Amino acid sequence: METGLRGKHVLITGANGGIGQATAVLFDKEGAKLSLHYHQNETSAKELESKLKGDYSFFQANLSSDTSVKKLMNQINQNNGRLDILIVNHGIWPENYIPAHDMTLQQWDNTIAINLTGAFLCSKHFLKNLEAYPEDFASITYVGSTAGIFGEAGHVDYSVTKFGLQGLVLSLKNEIVHLAYHGRVNLVAPGWTITPMTEKFMQDHTGIKSVLQTMPLRKLARAEDIASTILFLSSDKLAGHISGQIITVAGGMEGRKLFESDEINIDKI
Repeated sequence: METGLRGKHVLITGANGGIGQATAVLFDKEGAKLSLHYHQNETSAKELESKLKGDYSFFQANLSSDTSVKKLMNQINQNNGRLDILIVNHGIWPENYIPAHDMTLQQWDNTIAINLTGAFLCSKHFLKNLEAYPEDFASITYVGSTAGIFGEAGHVDYSVTKFGLQGLVLSLKNEIVHLAYHGRVNLVAPGWTITPMTEKFMQDHTGIKSVLQTMPLRKLARAEDIASTILFLSSDKLAGHISGQIITVAGGMEGRKLFESDEINIDKI
């Protein structure tokens, strides 16, 4: 199926993570021109590089800094010109379970700065890019989380940032069209997804079963499941009339238990 992504210039933030890598590989196969962001883990960036065959460049930046994001965008423009597509995929999930009454302000501020302020700053400078390089089509896709829909006890900082992305989507879908006539903004909300970040939890069969009890499909997503949804939303050929939408990729997850533990087959996840 023709996606229309060949030659499109795409910025993927957090491209060295599990979902980021899968997304980069998929866009690479479609012939897109890739600007790939990473913050600290250069090793995983090099791992991704070995999987790519097309036109790509890597850029390092701290996305919680306005100065750093502005510099990143300037570097990208100098290398490849107009950005057509922004995929805001970066983010952190502090692992320790910390109730709100025990959470430090430092942790709260850090998660907000990276996940939400970083998303805003990338959006701000992407929109400035569209203003400088006017064309009809453009797309932003944010990678959120079911934690922004159902909440996540012990991780209120993370949950709030992912919920906050919905505000960006619903506001910027009305702003982007003044800079790109057919510009679109959407959000993908993954549930539990098997990535390098979550692999260490895969041996906790009790925990996995409790998650699968809330999902009709009773299996976990792969990074490729999320990447294919991002690609779909980014394509003007496939999703050209979709904007302001939140697409949950979580096996039909609900905020309630659908199955008993003995109805979960751990071998089919």
